Amino acid sequence: MKIVSKDEHFRESKKALMRYRVLMEKVARMEERLAQIDRDLMSVKSPALSSEPKASVRITLEDKLIRKDELESKINTLLTHARKNRSDISRCIDALDNQKQALILDRYFISAQSLEYIADDIGYSRSYVTKLYVQGVQSVIVV
Repeated sequence: MKIVSKDEHFRESKKALMRYRVLMEKVARMEERLAQIDRDLMSVKSPALSSEPKASVRITLEDKLIRKDELESKINTLLTHARKNRSDISRCIDALDNQKQALILDRYFISAQSLEYIADDIGYSRSYVTKLYVQGVQSVIVV
């Protein structure tokens, strides 16, 4: 049987709980790239002809459409994985006995709100919210 220190348990629990947030940050970055590709597609013009050779390789409409399809596929794959991860994390948080801790962890890890925002929004002091956060992460059993 492996003995785990309190600090190590905290780090491992936090790492597991952060997975959903990290996945959603990746999705947001990819969606921004997808929006940029859409803007590029809207502004596609026919190539200007000149007698001078071009030094760089032209990116064609077909290249952009392929990139768009690949990016959409990656986003959908990540979203599928993120939904399962969110469900697993929510189940762990919902199993907590202390509902104040559960509320803080849910809003922090699932809704991606900062501890400061949560404190201001629910009317608790920032130090109390931080205390609930630490206690919650230490108490949660991540599967």
